[in-house]
Amino acid sequence: MPNSTFSRRNALLTSGAGGLGAVTHLTKPAQAAGHRSLPDRIEDWTEEDRVHALVKQQARTDEGKVIWRTRGVIYGFKAPESPVPLVRFKGCEQQWIKPTGPSEYVKYTSLLTYYSDMETDKIIDGFTNPITGEDVAFRPNWSRVPEGQAISKKGVTINIIDDAFPDFYTDKSINDIEMTLIGDTVSFHAKMHWPEPLVRNPYNQDQSFFVKLSDLQDEAVTSASAHGAGQILMPSMPNIGMSDPDIGQVIWHVEFYKVKSWDDLPEDYLSKALAEHGEDFDVNPENDTVPSKLAQNLARLGYVKK
Repeated sequence: MPNSTFSRRNALLTSGAGGLGAVTHLTKPAQAAGHRSLPDRIEDWTEEDRVHALVKQQARTDEGKVIWRTRGVIYGFKAPESPVPLVRFKGCEQQWIKPTGPSEYVKYTSLLTYYSDMETDKIIDGFTNPITGEDVAFRPNWSRVPEGQAISKKGVTINIIDDAFPDFYTDKSINDIEMTLIGDTVSFHAKMHWPEPLVRNPYNQDQSFFVKLSDLQDEAVTSASAHGAGQILMPSMPNIGMSDPDIGQVIWHVEFYKVKSWDDLPEDYLSKALAEHGEDFDVNPENDTVPSKLAQNLARLGYVKK
């Protein structure tokens, strides 16, 4: 965000959410450690090339922060009936990343999502579920992961899952991520996998991201412009009134946009985020003293020590 402009973020902070440091700039330095020149044919990419491309797509190759804006619709359904749109959502995930070795990176993520009205897309604090008739008070999805994730020749791995299930990532590879060149755009398609004891069926999660090949090849670009979409199938979701799988299942349709600053976030979202989480919204969770929700659940189930 340029220092020469009085941005929407500055106005919001001045009006009562102040005290936060400046947002990390997503600039394009002329040189950065670890840059590689990628071949034109993906078939010629080495595993190191694939890690480099994935990091550029997901985050950045130098140490710093990126911001992903998210939006989408949650549907409820029970076969053979068609899905019913229930509620929209909007959010952002901020990621802090740094290299830790050759073709190895660690990133820490902070995600905040609010629900919004199907017609107006304005943030709402509750609704009447049209399938169940239940009046539901929403809880925002506020997820910080101080345990971190790794990006390496194994692809993207979750550190706390690696601790809880040491053999889970043994056979995983960066080659599991389908990278395809379509015209001048590289598609990254991946399926999210969890250890079998943690899966509640029916479940499926797929996502695809799209980046210009020229951005991946440009040695002056450390964080490539990217966007994507995905879907998540879940057996239930109590916090939107879908608590009983016999009533129906839930499908998330999600869109992802890597943005340059908070100015690219919806105004109602940013205002609410800074009002409710201003003290740590822009803080790297690496040094959080409270474990992630995932870590807490794994400890409750006995997979990791409390």
